[in-house]
Amino acid sequence: MKNLLVVHGANLNLLGEREPELYGTSSLDELNAAIKKFANGLGLEVKTFQSNHEGAMIDFIHENRRWAEGIVINAGAFTHYSYALRDAILSVNLPAVDVHLSDIYQREEFRRHSVIKDVCIKQIVGLGSQGYLRAVEFLVGNDLINSLKKFISRRPNRDQILNKAVEMLKTAYPKYTWVGIYLLESDELVLHNYLGKPSPHTRIPVGKGICGAAVHERAAIIVPDVKADPRYLACSLDTRSEIVVPIMSGQRVYGEIDIDSDLADIFHEGDQQILEKCAELLLEVLSF
Repeated sequence: MKNLLVVHGANLNLLGEREPELYGTSSLDELNAAIKKFANGLGLEVKTFQSNHEGAMIDFIHENRRWAEGIVINAGAFTHYSYALRDAILSVNLPAVDVHLSDIYQREEFRRHSVIKDVCIKQIVGLGSQGYLRAVEFLVGNDLINSLKKFISRRPNRDQILNKAVEMLKTAYPKYTWVGIYLLESDELVLHNYLGKPSPHTRIPVGKGICGAAVHERAAIIVPDVKADPRYLACSLDTRSEIVVPIMSGQRVYGEIDIDSDLADIFHEGDQQILEKCAELLLEVLSF
């Protein structure tokens, strides 16, 4: 993914002035600048657009349908009733994320209904401007999953697939300082491949450390601050946060994806969702 549209709908031109207690104090220009800076850091080019007119938003999406590879959209009030905008998103066949600065499900009844949600791959609400950045990250992750699917369809061997998955994750997200895959052998996790600084923990007993805990609990674990978690097995003094996602079917665990970051509290639900989709693809390889 290289090119992205960010579309703002009705009344978002008044950001910073309109109900700042709900929508924040940043202007639309400031929001767009923050989105572009973040997206550029992920290697993306962004076109932003705002209109209070439904047709203008549709025209913008249509005009850029061959340039763009994804859409982040906050349609404002059009979200709740514009079937024409819904059809525009559907017709261009681009992955889209529906974003709202406020939590629409905690507001008036009419705001709780979205006619565009079902043609988007994700909806993000109530995170303020951060929601736009998470939407950008999710679109990058969605593209990564599609690319990994295509790679697997060429029928490379198991090791090539595991190596490719680590390479793609490390390349897509600069915040991922260390990316590795552990495979479960009896009652130990064995490091198969990684990118980042060498790790002293090439074999981890089930139940030990955050990696071992994820297998024992058969659940993903996000650690915002590794220094505050007694389970953490130190690999690098620079590591601040970690996410571990098991590769599993039912209650059987085959391995896990382990990711460290030098940034504190950097992992969130979107990371977990993308990594779980990645784990599902790897499961097909490891379960034979």
